[in-house]
Amino acid sequence: MISSIIRAGLISLIIAGLIGCGSGSGSVADGTRIDISAAPSPATSSIQNAGTKTFNNDLGDSITITRAYLVLSSATIESNCGVSFTASVEHLLSFVISNASAHTSTTPTSTGEPYVINLLATDDVPVNIGKLSPPVKNYCGIRIDMLAADADTFRLPTSAGEPDMIGKSIYIEGNFTLAGGGSGDIHLSSAAALINRDVMLASLLMVSSDNPNGLINIGINYDTWFNAVDMSLLESETATFTNPGDTNAGRVLQNISESIHQR
Repeated sequence: MISSIIRAGLISLIIAGLIGCGSGSGSVADGTRIDISAAPSPATSSIQNAGTKTFNNDLGDSITITRAYLVLSSATIESNCGVSFTASVEHLLSFVISNASAHTSTTPTSTGEPYVINLLATDDVPVNIGKLSPPVKNYCGIRIDMLAADADTFRLPTSAGEPDMIGKSIYIEGNFTLAGGGSGDIHLSSAAALINRDVMLASLLMVSSDNPNGLINIGINYDTWFNAVDMSLLESETATFTNPGDTNAGRVLQNISESIHQR
């Protein structure tokens, strides 16, 4: 009888020990919370208040944005940031035209809830786009996906005169003045699924029972969106914009993906 009790006790201790080890190597930890925030964040131009944004591209053209919305469909934190994590950056021109919904799977490490970012909001003022309750682990990167919005997307613009963002991943209105003279309008609206942006974190996000909370701030350098873009051709291309491909409109989409970074 005593040996049976001792044996049962030992088994219980072993099981408890295994559970304890598991919680330190990736099991879901009760009470963990990682907030993901995003904000327009100029790379080289001065910080601007909410409203129309004006800046120069790298060719010296003056760009004015009067409306700009970008759908961030999900944010996923990664614990394995090997070559495959950043490989997609090399293939940013391989955009996909589809009716894919912005909703993806919500998991402890992925928001899965789409959010419309208004790029005319005040610069460097982050808004919360989701929260995670991840397993105890060290995280090295975050993956941002951008798909067309659906009816359940957060912060769809609803005011009079605003665009219908359902079915769109990006919407831009504005105008430009070329450095060498001449001007025109910007109107780019696309359902393209932008290639995901992989961002290596500046330092490891170490989630533990002693450090259960964290914050990742994402910035979007909208003042780089028209770099290396022939604005005089962009206007005619976007009039019949159906396939991004290797065009000036496609370059804008590539720049949008590349503009996402950790603040």
